Amino acid sequence: MDWILWDPGLEEPPNFNPVTQFLGRVTITSNQLRIGSTQLRDAGNYSVEVTPVGTTGQTPHSRSVQLRVFGGCRGDLSIPSVTVEGGNVTLTCAWTAGTEISVQWAKGGLTITADSRITISGGSLVINPVNRDDAGEYKCTASNPVSAQTATRSLTVYYGPDTPVLTKDTSKNCVGGGDVLVGKAVRLTCTSVSLPPAIFSWEFNGNPISGQPDGGVLTIQTYSTNESGKYACTAKNSITGGTSKQTTSLAVVDVCLDGGEVAGIVIGSFLLLVIIVLLIVLLICLVRRRRVQQRLMDNIFIPKTETNQKPNVPSFIAGFKFHK
Repeated sequence: MDWILWDPGLEEPPNFNPVTQFLGRVTITSNQLRIGSTQLRDAGNYSVEVTPVGTTGQTPHSRSVQLRVFGGCRGDLSIPSVTVEGGNVTLTCAWTAGTEISVQWAKGGLTITADSRITISGGSLVINPVNRDDAGEYKCTASNPVSAQTATRSLTVYYGPDTPVLTKDTSKNCVGGGDVLVGKAVRLTCTSVSLPPAIFSWEFNGNPISGQPDGGVLTIQTYSTNESGKYACTAKNSITGGTSKQTTSLAVVDVCLDGGEVAGIVIGSFLLLVIIVLLIVLLICLVRRRRVQQRLMDNIFIPKTETNQKPNVPSFIAGFKFHK
């Protein structure tokens, strides 16, 4: 498109016949061309030629300029409603208006760049494989030199169930083997990391347990040792379709002593042994004392009578002689 600007010294501008698309939108002054209500089709190469008055002796000059016209950006971000861990997900930043648009991606305030799992092409961002840590708020910003628009959407990644953790909760801990005393209740708790939360089912020795809720807690009221065996819980994710199983052994016993009871028996036995030892020592002391006393009694001096000892004769009859 060639536009001729006339010399201000001329009384009137030369004849001007604009292109149809500019009718009613172009204003020309001595040194300016103004296009109103700019349209995308107005983009192109514009030239201006300056033609001096003939008496000046100057030669004509011309210059060109490239006009770029951009449409304002308008678009949105679309994310799949269901994304499962281990698969792939495509996020699409689509625009319904705008030209020469570039797209930038961000998550959690940080710019996303391509790597071994992430591919960015045009207005698409592909994550393959996707994992649970990819969940969060994503932003795509579509922009050109004159406008920008940001769209935000949250990505939910469904995952699990992970391998369950199965625990036993009893009234006391049996020492020396066994989990629960006959007649007592035991509670089995099964947990699994899963989104959405897992649904649980139970088995006893490979047979399904009926009449139990789909929660992760199984309460067993024991009546005999026959209830000993292997109990298993299976976690299932209703969206991913995945399942995971964990098994534990339960021993129902007739005798169950916890640590405190065993300690009491040991302490009681020890005290009884000490008492027996003390009684034995006391008895030995008493016997020895009795023997000592007996020996002391036996050592007391008692004079003995001589069989040939002559009787004492009174002195007043000592001088008499007796004859037969």
